[in-house]
Amino acid sequence: MRRAWSRLGLHGRIALSIVAVVLAGIGLAILAVRREVGEVIGAVLLGGAIGLAAALIAGRLLEEAYSRQRQFVSDASHELRTPLTAIRGQLEVLARSGSADPAEVGRVADLALAETARIERLIEDLLTLARIDEEAPLRHEEIDLRSLLAQLAEDPSLGGVATGALPDGTLDADPERLTQVVRNLLVNARRHAGPNGQVEISARAAGERVTVTIDDDGPGIPPAERERVFDRFQRSDASRERAGGGSGLGLAIARSIVELHGGRIWVADSPLGGARVAFELDGFEPQAGSA
Repeated sequence: MRRAWSRLGLHGRIALSIVAVVLAGIGLAILAVRREVGEVIGAVLLGGAIGLAAALIAGRLLEEAYSRQRQFVSDASHELRTPLTAIRGQLEVLARSGSADPAEVGRVADLALAETARIERLIEDLLTLARIDEEAPLRHEEIDLRSLLAQLAEDPSLGGVATGALPDGTLDADPERLTQVVRNLLVNARRHAGPNGQVEISARAAGERVTVTIDDDGPGIPPAERERVFDRFQRSDASRERAGGGSGLGLAIARSIVELHGGRIWVADSPLGGARVAFELDGFEPQAGSA
């Protein structure tokens, strides 16, 4: 129930609460037109009770929505402040020392550039989440799934991703957002597997449903954390995530996009020894003649 409410978003929850109050009023009006005094009194009491309950629910939903919004803003502010503090601290040290050593100046410049890139990634992720929360419409196309997954696996920035079985066929989905889901999961897997670790992507189809899996041989994700890793700014290992440039939003974005498509996403143990993150979508059409 709580997950269903959370998926509605702030505007959806407010609208649903208003609808509940309106329906209560309509029910009261219908009952009130009856001539019997007892039924009118009963209608008033029932309508009042329903209206009060709806108002209480609306108030609680608004309070919860604003609380989540405040927490999100607080988390985002902290994530933005951290790299800015690092940049400022290094610049102040350099200024106080008065060092003209090119090596020291270069070190500070490299750190500033890395932290600036981190800020840019965080802002991009925040904008993506904002667009998803506003329920921007999906741009559905017929996507060659094998080609898309194979192309992403060949991205040199991911340090080599193996491909398992990939089905032939097309998937009805938003290509840009589906690409972002897979890329986020591959980046997450590579970060935890390490530069020399194993990462593998595969997929299997069953009728119109396809499941895409990303495996790694990293430390894995404990069962108690497997749901929480999809929360915004949640990290299973904060120090490693921060060191690797992660914002804690990659898996949250992936889940939001998958659910926007009507699918689901989850974490399990990987046969490689680490974590498996898989997502499932409908709308797959196998290629004619394929097994």
